[in-house]
Amino acid sequence: MLGGPGERRGISTKIIEHIAKKEGTEPVELPPLYEAIDPDLLERLFAPKKDGAERPGRVEFQYNGYTVIAEFDEELQITTEEIASAAD
Repeated sequence: MLGGPGERRGISTKIIEHIAKKEGTEPVELPPLYEAIDPDLLERLFAPKKDGAERPGRVEFQYNGYTVIAEFDEELQITTEEIASAAD
């Protein structure tokens, strides 16, 4: 999914990279995204329409101690919020 130069990185990759940066770690150190959400489904949700137009949408799920919100209107916005523990 990371691809070479000029290749489009998918939303799944962008989410993993976003959280890895937040955690100060490498993306490969995180648990597989498929434990939280189907990455293929996530990619299809935001894939361009048949006519090439961008497909707006929003999805929210929990992954690696965060609530992840991915929204696409004119550009992708990824927001993460730490999940409060029961002790908080």
